[in-house]
Amino acid sequence: MPESDGQASGYLMDLINFLRSTFQVFTHLPNNCNDHAAMSGKVAQTACMSACKHLSTSLMQMLLDSELKQISMGAVQQFNLDVIQCELFASSEPVPGFQGDTLQLAFIDLRQLLDLFMVWDWSTYLADYGQPTSKYLRVNPSTALALLEKMKDTSKKNNIFSQFRKNDRDKQKLIETVVKQLRSLVNGMSQHS
Repeated sequence: MPESDGQASGYLMDLINFLRSTFQVFTHLPNNCNDHAAMSGKVAQTACMSACKHLSTSLMQMLLDSELKQISMGAVQQFNLDVIQCELFASSEPVPGFQGDTLQLAFIDLRQLLDLFMVWDWSTYLADYGQPTSKYLRVNPSTALALLEKMKDTSKKNNIFSQFRKNDRDKQKLIETVVKQLRSLVNGMSQHS
């Protein structure tokens, strides 16, 4: 996919609409007694949090799936639009009773990973890695490396003449440098385990 189509994927919008209508049912359960109302509220919150966590985990697995050999920046941008829809769903309070942005936190790992790739903020990531105040605290170097290597393959194969364009060569060199730095972080992590 050379570029995103500017809106969230249809399958994801269908899923979010399904979840929205499902959780709507929880809020309209009869509440004959206060215990029942409190119980159905807790069940709805648990189900909603579980659904958001499952959705987040599934999206991350989809992005990192070993069967997926290449990913373009356009596909990352499209994926970002999908995650934004998930975050909007979480912030819309599909089930009442969550404190602050608790539900949106289900998507924090994806958000930080996508922000890193969308902004291409490798210098900040590498400089702040391991710091408790890091902007990308939730981005594991192994995850970043896996995704970056899928992008590296795409930029090589996209255009045989790209090696002759200075801009593409510079980007390729930057990717190679970041890959080496991420590999050293990953290797450092595995030696400390």
